Order: sequence, then structure tokens, then C-alpha cells
Amino acid sequence: MDSLHAIGFYVSSGISLAGGLGVALLPLRDQRGASMAVAGIGLAGIYFSLSAGFAAGVALVCYVGCAALLASVQYRTLESVASVLGRQLGAIGAAALVALLVYSAWRGDFVHGAFFGGAFGAASVGRVLLAHDALATEAVAAVVLVGLAGAVAAWRLRERAR
Repeated sequence: MDSLHAIGFYVSSGISLAGGLGVALLPLRDQRGASMAVAGIGLAGIYFSLSAGFAAGVALVCYVGCAALLASVQYRTLESVASVLGRQLGAIGAAALVALLVYSAWRGDFVHGAFFGGAFGAASVGRVLLAHDALATEAVAAVVLVGLAGAVAAWRLRERAR
């Protein structure tokens, strides 16, 4: 990875981190929605700097959609059903996972991928997604699934209110 890609990766990581902290810490619903969109822009930048342009576009669309749901007036918070101890154990587990990912990123090397597949078609997109961006594609698929489930839930709540 050359220095320009590394700069893009780290700047996008900082933008994504700032957006995530805004979602977690800001008090107002519309501010949290804007922070969610910022986190999506940062994540799309990370994907783009890793030559995963399609995953970047899908992640951006998903995060902007989630930000619109989060900022809407129909958004309602739910009381947590987990105990305080359960939430603390989950936070410790998440911190351990972040530490593991930071260690892996620090000790690892970035994989460079390029597309030399000839004509752009369904077969070439499949080769790119399954050869180079398989993990990113799976992660984006999970985000899309959660986003679609959230959209269906929001639609059902709106229809039930009518």
C-alpha cells in the first residue's frame, strides 16, 4: 500500500471513529443520525482505500438509510433487557475484540488487489467479489440484511399506527 492509500485509510478510519463516538455520545436524535451518516462516509472511505469500491457504495447507502431512520421522529428507544453485569461483560468483550483487531492491523500487511478481468460483466464482478472482497462482501451483506429488517420493522410500525 502506497502512502496516499495509507493516508486515505487512516483519515477515513478517524472519520468513522468520530462518527461512531458521536452516535454513542451525542444526546439528540438528529445529531446521532448525522453522526451515523459520518460513520458511513468514513467506512466507505476505508473500503474505497482498500480497493473495494462496490462494498464502499453499498455501505454508504446502508449507513445513510440507517441514519435517516435514526434521525426520524418515529424513532423510539427501547429499555435494555440485559442486566448491568451483562452490559459490562459485553463492553469488555468488545474492547478485547477491538484490541485484537488493532493488533492484527498493526502486525499485518495490507493486501493489494487490482482488477484485470477484461470486460466488465456479471462474471467479472463475481470474480472480484469472491476473490478479493469476499470478507467485505459478507460484512456488507450482513449490514444490508440488518438495514432491510430495520426498514421492514419501521414500515410495520408506521402501518400499525394508521
